[in-house]
Amino acid sequence: MNRRNVMENLKQFNLFADLSEKKLKTLREFVYWRTYKKGQFLFLEGDLRERIYLMLDGFVKLERVNQSGNLLYEDYVKQYSIFPYGGMFTDQRYNYSAEALTDVDVYYIPTAIFEDMLKANPKQLLSVVQQFSLILKLHEHRIQYITIPNAQDRVIQSLNYLRQDLGEQNGEEIVISCPLTTIGISKISGTSRETVSGVLNQLKKDHIITVSGKKIIIHDPTYFEEISI
Repeated sequence: MNRRNVMENLKQFNLFADLSEKKLKTLREFVYWRTYKKGQFLFLEGDLRERIYLMLDGFVKLERVNQSGNLLYEDYVKQYSIFPYGGMFTDQRYNYSAEALTDVDVYYIPTAIFEDMLKANPKQLLSVVQQFSLILKLHEHRIQYITIPNAQDRVIQSLNYLRQDLGEQNGEEIVISCPLTTIGISKISGTSRETVSGVLNQLKKDHIITVSGKKIIIHDPTYFEEISI
C-alpha cells in the first residue's frame, strides 16, 4: 500500500480533510487496506467492534434481522463514508452485519485508535456529532414515511430517502449508483415487490426517472423535493 496515497485518500473524507500533514502521517500508521468481493461480509452482528471502516470504493449494506429472519434495520454505505457510527464509544460488539453489495475497497482503523483520536480532537469529534445528527434526521424521516397508509406513497418517500442518502449530483440530475433491487426497495418501504415495480414504471413513464442497468437516474429532483415529508 503506497503510504503517500493513503494520505491523499484520507483527505477525501470530511473527517480528515483539515488534518495537518503531521497528524495525517501519524494516523496512516494505523490505517489498513482491505478488499472484499460482492457478497462477502465485512463483519457480522455480534462480532467484536474492533474496526472502523472507511469506504474507498463500492457499496455496503448494513442489516439486522431477528431470529425469525425478519428485517429490523437496513442501511447503505457509499464512497467516502465512515462506518459504523452506531455504538461509538459505548458498544463492544457490532449491532448489525455489513455485506458488500459490490466489490469494495476499504481502509480500516482499529476502533480504540479511532475513538482515542476523536477524544483528543474536539473539531473531529464535532464532525462526528454532526454526522450523527444527519443520520438521525434521515432515519426520523424514514420512520415518518413508513407509517403512511398508502403503499405507493411509501415507495416514493423511500426513493426520496435514497436520493438524499445515496444520490450524487450529475449536472441537473441525481444518480443513485448503488445496485438496488425491487426487493431491497420493498423492504425499505414496507411494501411488496409488485408495488415497487408499479411505482418505478409509472415514474419512468412520467420521465421522472430512468433505470439504467444498476443505476437509478433522477431527471427531476424537484419532484421528490416537493413531496418530501
